[in-house]
Amino acid sequence: MNLGQEPACRTVRTACSLDCPDACGVIARVEGDRIVSLRGDPEHPFTRGALCQKVNRYLETRLYHPERQLYPLRRTRTGWKRVSWDEALDEAAERLATARAEHGSLSLLYHRGNGSMAALKWVMLDRFCNLFGGATEAVGRYCAGEGDLGLVQTFGDAQMHDPLDLEENSQMLLIWGRNPAVTNIHLMPILKRARARGALAVVVDPIATKTVRYVDRHVQLRPGSDAWLAVGTAKVILERNPPDHARIRQLASGYDEFERAVRETPMEDVVRRTGVEAEEIQWLAGEYASRRPAALLPGIGLQQYTTGAQTYRFISALAMITGNIGVPGGGVSAGAYAWQYLKTRAMTALDARTTPVRTLRVSRLAEALAAPPDPPVRTALFMASNLVNQMPDPEATRRELAKLDFVVVADQFLTDTADCAHLFFPSTNWLEEADYLPSYGHLWVQLMQPVAPPPGEARPDLSILQGLADRLGFGEQMAGDASYWIDRVTEPWREDGVSYEALREAGGRLWPRRTPRVPFADGKFPTPDGRFHFPVRFEDDPVLPPPDYPQHLVAQATDKGTNSQLTSDLQQGEIGAGVHPALAAEVGVKDGDLAWLTSARGRLRVAVRLDPTTRPDTIVLLKGGWWKRGRNMNVLVEPRFTPGTGVAHNQNYVRLERA
Repeated sequence: MNLGQEPACRTVRTACSLDCPDACGVIARVEGDRIVSLRGDPEHPFTRGALCQKVNRYLETRLYHPERQLYPLRRTRTGWKRVSWDEALDEAAERLATARAEHGSLSLLYHRGNGSMAALKWVMLDRFCNLFGGATEAVGRYCAGEGDLGLVQTFGDAQMHDPLDLEENSQMLLIWGRNPAVTNIHLMPILKRARARGALAVVVDPIATKTVRYVDRHVQLRPGSDAWLAVGTAKVILERNPPDHARIRQLASGYDEFERAVRETPMEDVVRRTGVEAEEIQWLAGEYASRRPAALLPGIGLQQYTTGAQTYRFISALAMITGNIGVPGGGVSAGAYAWQYLKTRAMTALDARTTPVRTLRVSRLAEALAAPPDPPVRTALFMASNLVNQMPDPEATRRELAKLDFVVVADQFLTDTADCAHLFFPSTNWLEEADYLPSYGHLWVQLMQPVAPPPGEARPDLSILQGLADRLGFGEQMAGDASYWIDRVTEPWREDGVSYEALREAGGRLWPRRTPRVPFADGKFPTPDGRFHFPVRFEDDPVLPPPDYPQHLVAQATDKGTNSQLTSDLQQGEIGAGVHPALAAEVGVKDGDLAWLTSARGRLRVAVRLDPTTRPDTIVLLKGGWWKRGRNMNVLVEPRFTPGTGVAHNQNYVRLERA
């Protein structure tokens, strides 16, 4: 470039891989090697040119934030010290190889979290660890495990309607435990357009979320009583709007047992457990049964209980008994997460393992490490993961990780998990790397493209793993650029027209050919017998606060960052706790006062935020706060591992005390 010449400007189309159902189409404007602006892609059929405030401010809050780490770091007695990539990779490979030689490959623990939802982030770490001989995987989901399990048990798969189908056809949108105004913002225009043509919108949630402002009615039930409300709703429907029994028995199994379980549940018990009046339940049931087609949109919060899968099953049963399965504008749309990744397991080199598969529950990782498995875990590798922050009992997890010989973390910031590492690898983010991106909120698949070179020496996770593989002797089996591996990871969808070249030719986005807008329209389900499976019994796991801890603790997502991706400027002071004025008066605290939340597990200092819309039996905290800033709600959370590999984050109880 000549002296004084302006840097060349260009625009690049890509997609956002943050843990969000929207998977937005993004257009970046680049000057030289620096991204100067981001805007929504107006040609994206679902996101239609809009971005959330997290991505609108991403350049300043994440990409070019001064706290972003740009060079490999080694921990010393006096703190972090910058090292070269060769030094870092040599040391990591040597320590992993030594541990494998002394204790076997299962001595390596690994976890990849939801820091990015792109496919290569998921697949290539599994492949690396299997080629290593087979490592110990920390398994478990931060949020949606129970919902996926319930949907698979009921439908055989987690599938969803095209959101635009709901915009065009739904006469009712029943949003259950979901806050799209914060976590799924592109669903909001769909909601508004549906209401404008006469559709009814209802939110069922123990919290008066931001979404409540945009709907016709809010049913505010007791936390953890969602399955009870679903049973009560089904009870009214069976009594007042008898279903087509012949069709149901043709399509489904377990209906008679389901009907018996519902009829045997007294309505007075439903009212007592949910805190919702019988008249309100009757209204909800009547509207849902009569306004067809009606769409059910369950979310994350109601999954985070030990019986979360059962809750999803009883909610799904409402759709079947009202004839809302397999019809435009109906269905149970909770995301299409599972099918996007399960087909990729064939390329994770499972046959290369020399040891059987071994897993530890990430939600109870401290317990598992404290009672050492055989062989013991001696090293750890964490990528796209902040498990110390996101899982219960962060203090115990930190303590157990400190006992390991060697821990490696790849990230962009020094997170609570990075603080436990011996080596830190600076990784790129979604604007600096190529990958394949399905979605769990719409049905388009997208190609991520590097918009600009990363600052400093940050590298993609794929490059980091390849550098380690070269040193460990299986580099050839990890070799290839991102385009090669994107083509490999899309092989299961060749008949649907998905490949790296097809994505490029389509401008980075396409609809897999055999993906239906309306799932199960043919009346067939991917269960072993091809039928819808009703829940055959109602198992009550009382979600009721004990006398010593009388308030439900409910986690809520923030619109300031994704999960724990919050920089220190957003982590100042005590975390705010939403408290009903009556409870505050009872305890003797006022708005803005400092107070303590105490649970059977721990204690957290909070700033009281009076909120008359909060139930008096409930306290609300924003999730994702940093442990090292004293803002992490998981110090209060019991490490309950749920059957769907999730965590019962909302099945926890606290006591509010004056500071």
